[in-house]
Amino acid sequence: MNDVVVNLGLKRPEDEQILASAIDTYARWRQNLCEVDSRSIEGEAPDIMVKTGFLACGAVQKTLIFQERRWAAGFLRIWRFQRQKA
Repeated sequence: MNDVVVNLGLKRPEDEQILASAIDTYARWRQNLCEVDSRSIEGEAPDIMVKTGFLACGAVQKTLIFQERRWAAGFLRIWRFQRQKA
């Protein structure tokens, strides 16, 4: 299985807070989809990993890594909705 990588350039100062809110919403969404008993605690990789980097212009870039395309697509729907609300 290949990881799905999503790069988000955070251009506005409030984007960092919007991203944190989107990740929280995503985590609650995923929790509702998964039954606790059906998941292995040991050895299971996280559903999402977040890395922070900086572009040459000094802007912050967040790289989100998902295990499955459908989880990345779900997060992107949440991210776009959160940004439109702001």
